[in-house]
Amino acid sequence: MSTQRKVKALNDIIVSIRVPKSLAKELKQLSETQHFLDLSEEVRSIVRKKWEFHNNPELYQLKKLREDIGAEVRKKGQKRLQQEIARELDMIKSQLKEGLEK
Repeated sequence: MSTQRKVKALNDIIVSIRVPKSLAKELKQLSETQHFLDLSEEVRSIVRKKWEFHNNPELYQLKKLREDIGAEVRKKGQKRLQQEIARELDMIKSQLKEGLEK
């Protein structure tokens, strides 16, 4: 029973904001690229990130650094894969040329 008293109920608060159409359009496009269901999820994500930054800037910077490193590792992995595919295509191209010349 004492643990039940310690748990606070989380209430949702609805906040209404007005934004220019151009900003709403950009946020909608951003929400689609980041696979959010709607604009409100994108706005909540932005607010959460800003809150994390203001709440604990050092921890936020460490998380951001970790995310950036992960993104770079994925990008380099993709780049290596693209280079390997390009080499394979060049080999196929040269083999086809050799086959046509014979």
